[in-house]
This record gives sequence, structure tokens and C-alpha cells, in this order.
Amino acid sequence: MPATSRPRRLVLVSAVTTSLLGISACGGASTPASTSTAGSQAASSSAADSRPSSAVVTDYLRYVGGKAGKADGSLSPIGLGWVNVEGGPGGNPEATAGARAAVKYVNEKLGGIGGHPLELNVCTVVSAEEEGQKCGQQLLGDKSVSAIGVGNLYLGDASFNAVVAGKKPVLVGVATGPTMPTAKNTFSTFGDLPHIFGAWGTYSRDVLKAKTAAVIHTNTPGDKIASSAAVKGLEAAGLTVKSVGFDAQATDLIGPVTAAGASTADVVVPITIGSGCVGVAKALKQLGVTKPVVATPLCMSPDVAQGLGGDLPAWTYGVAQTLTADSSAADSKAFLTASAQVGLDKDTAAKVFAPLAWSTVLTYAKVFDSVGPEKITPATVTEQLRKFTGPVIMGAAEVKCGKYKDAPAVCNDQARFYQYQGKGQFKPLTDWIRPPQ
Repeated sequence: MPATSRPRRLVLVSAVTTSLLGISACGGASTPASTSTAGSQAASSSAADSRPSSAVVTDYLRYVGGKAGKADGSLSPIGLGWVNVEGGPGGNPEATAGARAAVKYVNEKLGGIGGHPLELNVCTVVSAEEEGQKCGQQLLGDKSVSAIGVGNLYLGDASFNAVVAGKKPVLVGVATGPTMPTAKNTFSTFGDLPHIFGAWGTYSRDVLKAKTAAVIHTNTPGDKIASSAAVKGLEAAGLTVKSVGFDAQATDLIGPVTAAGASTADVVVPITIGSGCVGVAKALKQLGVTKPVVATPLCMSPDVAQGLGGDLPAWTYGVAQTLTADSSAADSKAFLTASAQVGLDKDTAAKVFAPLAWSTVLTYAKVFDSVGPEKITPATVTEQLRKFTGPVIMGAAEVKCGKYKDAPAVCNDQARFYQYQGKGQFKPLTDWIRPPQ
């Protein structure tokens, strides 16, 4: 691949991984730029969040099984490795910021790990696949590190996994890198792209009662992968699907939107980013399409709102974690309150990989506390992670690692769906939904 194309590829791959998770809420003063309201009407009967209160994690002290107060600085630290893509195009430094905030919270509020301070050993991948090897060697070589957390390792994962090779357990929110779902002794509490996208099929079939779907996607490598996963999920749910791609530079999308059959389909699924979201929204409006639109949160970015006159499309959005913008969600409120107490600024906290990293670190704190500081080893931590069934902070009530033989690291395959109501307001439409059986 030419060097000049690498930054663009990194941004695209990072964007696709972000699309399944959620994005900071954006809103303006204008009327929502879409005529598609049928999705909200059709889904209004769905339970917003029917999880039992015990599965909605708001009490972090009880969750990790710690002791209120500060860690004892005189005790030896418990090392936790951390690897993330940042420092270059498409990086997500907010993941490391969220992890550091979580470690600080554990040490200042939750008594550390059995009194011992939790310490983060951070290694970053900037722009090259081989940098993952460096991180693997660094974290394997640190004898104080018995386990490794991952932010968004969509690049460098192959060389990282080749080095770590199951010698230390790896916990990741969403398995974005292509080798992560099959990596040995790796556990993904929020799932991976192919399995998460299956929920689009279940939602379209069971909530919208749709029989046909129009998928419109950008002809970029990342969006092709994402759209293929969405098509697979929709077809598994019994829908007839027509999928059409368009050039990333195109602005007038009436042609591809029409070719996908959006005017007659029961549901429209755009898999695109930025200007593509704007183009799809404008084309649907010009064609008078009022059927439900179920998008990824990449269409929730500020540039989309700007392109549509100040606000986001009033579409339905599927996400793999509870949105921080969901004002009705107790777990979102708990995260924003707690993270602010340890200095995580509001804007960073609203970015998807910050709460995801927070969740990963606190899951490790729960595992470490259950093992006990004197018994923490790669083997004991791996054993506990294999037994972990949830709940997940800002995630699903239950997870099952090893459910998929072709993706043994995937512990989850669920998503939630929200309706955007304008001016930064999101209404939860469903609880966690799984792919079609």
C-alpha cells in the first residue's frame, strides 16, 4: 500500500469500528433533517431498558467487590498492561484517557486491588502494523503485568497477538482488529463487528416487521465489510436485501439510493460516514422516502449536522453500548459522574472509547479482587475471565465467552437501538437485541 494512502485507510478502519459503538451526542437548534419518522412510531412499543436493576451497573464499589477508600501506596502495585492505537491518523487517545481515569478511580475510591495500587503500563500503536509486536514484547516482558487491556487495536493486532499468543489474558471492549476474535485467551465483552451487526436483522424483523431492506454503503474497504455484515444479519432474519455502493467522493446520492430500492423497501440501512450520511439524508428527502432508517452512529457526527443545516438526521441508530447521551440511562449517569470525579473531562467522556475503556479496566478490577492480590497470575486471571458472564458496565446484562466456535474471543453479540429526536436528544427504543438465531 502506498504511504500516501495509509492515513486515509487508518481513518476509515477506525471509523467503521466506532460506528458500532456510539459517538458523542451532537445537536443543534434546527429541525431534524429527515422525514423518516416511521421507525420511531414502529418501535415505540419496545421496552427501553428492561434489564433488572442488578444488571445495570451504577455501584462500582459493589461491582468490583472492593473496599471504599484509597489504595495503600506502601504496597506493591498490581500491573495492568494497556495497548491502543493513538498518536496518528485514526487513533483514539480517549481510550487511554478513559483507562487512566478508571485506574485513578479504582485507586482513590475503590481501595485499589485488595489495598494494592493498580498501575497501568501503556503501549501505543501509531501507524504501523509491526508496532503491535513492540507492544506485545513490552507487556510480556513486564513481570508485574499479569493481564492486558485493549482500547481500539484495529491496527497492529496481528503482530501483537503473534507475540502475546495467549501467554497473558487480553480483555477488550470491542474486538476491532481482524485477528482479535480468534486470538487465544482473549475476551471481548462487547463483541465484534460481524456479530454485532446481526442485531440489525433482528430489529428490522421483530420491531419494524420489515420484509425488505435497502442497504446503501460507501465503496471503501471498511464500509464494505460493515455493509456485508449488515446484509448477512438482515438476510438471516428473513429479509430480502438489495445492497448498493457509491463512491466516497459522490455528493448526489439519488442514483444509488434509488438503485437500492429505498423508495419501496420497508427499512433503509445506510453504512457510511460524514458526507455520505448527508447525501443519503438529502436523497431520501428528495425522493419522499418516509420508511424507517436504521443507521450506525457514524451519522451522528458534527459534520453531518452541519451539512444538514444544524441538526442530525432523525433516524434510528444501533449501538453496542449504552449511549452517554442517553439521559434516561442510570449507568450512563453513573459513568459521567464517577469519571468527572477523577478528572475525565466531559468532552472526552462523551467519546465512545472512553467509557469502553472504563468498562474494561473496572472489569479487570472485579476479576483481580475476586482472585486476590497475592494470587494474581496470567493463569488465575484467565480462569476468572472464562467464567465471566456479566453484567458489563454500560453493556449487556449477560455475556457468554466462547459462544462462537469461529470467534472464540467474542463474548457478546448484542446491540441497542435509539431514536434521535432532535437537539441532542435520544430516546432508547429497545433493550439489548441479539442477531437472528
